[in-house]
Amino acid sequence: MTVDNDLQLPYTMDEHQLKNPYQAAVLRKDVNRALPGYIPEMLEETTLAIEDAFRALRTDNSYEVPVFETMTHLIARISNRVVFGLGLCRNEQFLHAVVRFAETVPLMAPFIKWTPPVLRFITYSLLSSIVGGKKEVLRHILPYLKEHFDSQKPLSETSMLVAEHLKQNAPPQETLLGLATRLLNINFGTIHTSSIFITQTLYEIALLGPEAIQDIRQEVQEALESEGGWTKGALTKFKKIDSALREVGRVYGLMYFALSRYTMVEFDLGNGQVVPPGYKVAIDMRAVHFNPEVYPEPERCDLFRFSDMRNTEGMESKYGFATVDANYLPFGAGRHACAGRFFAAMELKMMLAHIILKFDVQYPDGIYARPKNETFDGAIIPNARAKLVFKAKSP
Repeated sequence: MTVDNDLQLPYTMDEHQLKNPYQAAVLRKDVNRALPGYIPEMLEETTLAIEDAFRALRTDNSYEVPVFETMTHLIARISNRVVFGLGLCRNEQFLHAVVRFAETVPLMAPFIKWTPPVLRFITYSLLSSIVGGKKEVLRHILPYLKEHFDSQKPLSETSMLVAEHLKQNAPPQETLLGLATRLLNINFGTIHTSSIFITQTLYEIALLGPEAIQDIRQEVQEALESEGGWTKGALTKFKKIDSALREVGRVYGLMYFALSRYTMVEFDLGNGQVVPPGYKVAIDMRAVHFNPEVYPEPERCDLFRFSDMRNTEGMESKYGFATVDANYLPFGAGRHACAGRFFAAMELKMMLAHIILKFDVQYPDGIYARPKNETFDGAIIPNARAKLVFKAKSP
């Protein structure tokens, strides 16, 4: 109900997304099981995509990179290598359209919500014609799916991709348009969330000293050597990168409020306050994430906070980036926690590890502090104009 209202799904996607959200079950079960098999393809795409994205930005042996824009494009390409395969993940028109869609849905939704119900379709049609909507992306997805599914060609020769898992689990009445829209939904979640996390993390990594960077680099190298290359086991040992992502989620997050719900009946909070039915309630993220009883010096963004905590005996398997608990809420909580968070964790750890091995990351000359975040309708968005300098390391 709250997601439907917050994103205005009947207009921005379609009305079936919440009535039968089987895509979430596919992500939790089939896609999560398939994650280790996706690593080689995602690694190849990470390497090629970064080379392609940085090529035009080269100055001597460094690259001045508009971080949020570049990372959003990279996330779209790398993710879609295992959502749709090679045919779409390198199609620049598709990538532009799907990134535009991911960026504009959260911007359009409030305006649709503020419009009287009888006029909402008109509002969506007008906004989507200006800033981009689902039709532009579906023009690429629909013929691509139809060609492969009609010919029964696999999307990848090495693994069953997300689109195929979704098709196998779709109810008999599902249409090709419905399937394509659910894959668009998955793209939205992947691109919107992951691009924010990796941008915020890079803004913090650029503030670290050489010794701290070398510690991360050494941990990655040791993990790859001990596990024989890029494997699920190696990624599990990237504890410092994992910690950096979790700390960024704690300090900056995605929204100021979490776990929003609408009250179905009147509820007494027990302190003299009564919430009538039909009201939206949510948890204050800052109150949870900046609780000094849980997080000492909560105002300080310490990228190694959680890796240090995991070094304590008995805590080795706790405090992972994708682990949800009562004190960490960027991915939600309980059975409604984000179904794609393990996919996101794998992709982001792989991308950051590759970047740290290949580049030194710093702010341009004269800039000594991270750029301020921007906000819109309760969402926290990294500064979209800031740049970082990526200096290629010697082989």
